[in-house]
Amino acid sequence: MSGSSTSTQRQLGRLLELQQLQLDRQQAQLVAQQQLCQRVQGTVQRLEALGAHASLAGSQLPGLAQNSAVYKQAMLAWADQQRQELARRQADLAQAQAEAMASARRQASLQQLLSLADARALVEAQRREQKRDDEVASQAVQSASATARAGASTGFGSLSAFGPTGFGPTTWGSNV
Repeated sequence: MSGSSTSTQRQLGRLLELQQLQLDRQQAQLVAQQQLCQRVQGTVQRLEALGAHASLAGSQLPGLAQNSAVYKQAMLAWADQQRQELARRQADLAQAQAEAMASARRQASLQQLLSLADARALVEAQRREQKRDDEVASQAVQSASATARAGASTGFGSLSAFGPTGFGPTTWGSNV
């Protein structure tokens, strides 16, 4: 199971990297669209200012006034076109923001999945380690009990026959 777990973690990690690249790309596109909206808004403001200035300058001569009126209409028409362009750009910006948010949510979900897979793999590794330790301990206990049984059946008995301390000067004189 650890092989599939490692494979899953590796695949989730790669998917997370790809999602991060997509999110970075979308955020760059979002910034570019915001800048474009700001430029179009600035253009609209300048065109409106030019149109307002044209009506003030042509009030003295009839020919100049007519020319100024045509110029003002052209500037206002161009400003209207730019407003429509701005509205389209703002709609595109709203869509790009929604896509970037959705991408960020997907990335967060993938990050949670990867964290969960990492936690599961850690628990599995700890479980295997505990099982290995339990088996070693069980084998040690079985070996010790087998050794004790073998020692009792040899005729030498156990070390307790030599006294409380086993071997040493206190037992030398008492067994003679």
